Amino acid sequence: MNGDAEAVRQQLEEVFGRIQRERMQDLPLLHHGLAVEAVGFRRSGAARVGVLITPWAMNLLRLPDDDPIAVGAFGTRELPRGPVDFIGAREEDVGPYETCSLFSPMQRFEDQAAARAVAFETLSLLLRPGPDLRRPEPQRQGGGPIAALRRNAGRDYDRRRVLRGDFLNDDGDSR
Repeated sequence: MNGDAEAVRQQLEEVFGRIQRERMQDLPLLHHGLAVEAVGFRRSGAARVGVLITPWAMNLLRLPDDDPIAVGAFGTRELPRGPVDFIGAREEDVGPYETCSLFSPMQRFEDQAAARAVAFETLSLLLRPGPDLRRPEPQRQGGGPIAALRRNAGRDYDRRRVLRGDFLNDDGDSR
């Protein structure tokens, strides 16, 4: 997918909005209070990276300039804060892209503003140079789900706990 950030945003929202209407509309996992939104896409190395919010999932998307991960295959890409695992995918009007699931389903989000805030915070954590997120930071208390996301960013979670959004909670033992 070529073009500036605004063109990328518009294209992704159009394509995934159509997917929602044509393929996803009757699925019970949809959060009808959320909309398709492409958030914060910017250049990071040889790709554009951002977050795609949909009523069924929130994904970190990487739109590579070349050498995409094959559809259905797993690969690791280096972001400013460290390595991230992606799965290769393709949509006709997008081309090849790489996706890393952040949330699915989306029922834990009260509204679009909450989902957008988490998307921007995720991008801030992953794309801003700084300490490697694999090293846990000292625990701090308070601040709600965004503060919990910051505190839990370096912790390991199994797939089930990620899908439940446990990293947005401070339950004392997040493993």
